[in-house]
Amino acid sequence: MDRERLRLLSENIRSFLTGKRSRDALVFVFFVLISTGFWLLQTLNESYESDLQVRLELDSVPAGTVITTELPPTMQVRVRDKGSTLMEYYLSLKRRTVHIDFRTHDDGSTSGRVILTHSEIQKQLTDMLDNSTRIVTIRPDTLEYYYNRGYKRRVPVTFRGNVETAPLFYLYALHFVPDSVTVWGDEAYLDSLESVPTVPVNWDGLTANASREVQLISRRGVKVEPSEVTLVATVDLFTEKKVEVPVVGTNFPAGYALRTFPATATVTFRIGAMDFKNVDAEDFVLATTYEELISSGDSLIHLRLRSLPNGVSQVRIQPETVQYMIEQTEE
Repeated sequence: MDRERLRLLSENIRSFLTGKRSRDALVFVFFVLISTGFWLLQTLNESYESDLQVRLELDSVPAGTVITTELPPTMQVRVRDKGSTLMEYYLSLKRRTVHIDFRTHDDGSTSGRVILTHSEIQKQLTDMLDNSTRIVTIRPDTLEYYYNRGYKRRVPVTFRGNVETAPLFYLYALHFVPDSVTVWGDEAYLDSLESVPTVPVNWDGLTANASREVQLISRRGVKVEPSEVTLVATVDLFTEKKVEVPVVGTNFPAGYALRTFPATATVTFRIGAMDFKNVDAEDFVLATTYEELISSGDSLIHLRLRSLPNGVSQVRIQPETVQYMIEQTEE
């Protein structure tokens, strides 16, 4: 069965190729290919201007030397030559890479800045390209890089910006991972460096713990590693809590004590859910001094808190005033 199918297929192909229509089609295709070939040869033989993306590579960097500001990865070179030569440039990666030898500009300094002039770059390109190729423009026309022979410091990261939560939530904590970075640079700069700031961050509407990558601010000639850190925001939900706090008197003379009616007041406050169990009545002080009572001459004490725990807000005291008496005690 398979042989019969192959035989029929072979006969169909032979019939198609020997038919008049197929011969005309093949002749047409042949002349199209010939015409395309002549057009391509003519095109490749004419001169054109074209942009080349030329890679830049810094070679022979000594061990222990850190490039704090790199060369740009590529430069754009506009050249003029025959189409065939330009085609070769596009197909050959080797013909589109400029190698800069670090040793050529190394003066032994602990840190420095190297500027590659337009004429130096053009000479490098001329050596790489064919003699027939004319360089029209080079962008950028000046290159530079900075280096440092291992002088570095570890410094903390500082936050710049604003982080806000949605209503009924608050920002419990804000930290970085990692919280410090390594900075390479010249000795005078690093000696005065206290921290590395983030780029300005605006983050709002948070209702849950969140994190994001944040870039760090640096300057030319300085390398920061890592160049970005993770900003972690811990968000908590506000809750309300009530505690019974006694009213106490201080600085009373021996044999005298304060008695208030009622003896305690209800303190209502807002606190985050994470700290709800950590704040209790003992963290609040409702107190008045003997001197305050004598000087006021009032029959009521206006209650106010002498201390307030961290994270507590929107405090209300009920009742706001209490009656009192100063009683004599047995010694």
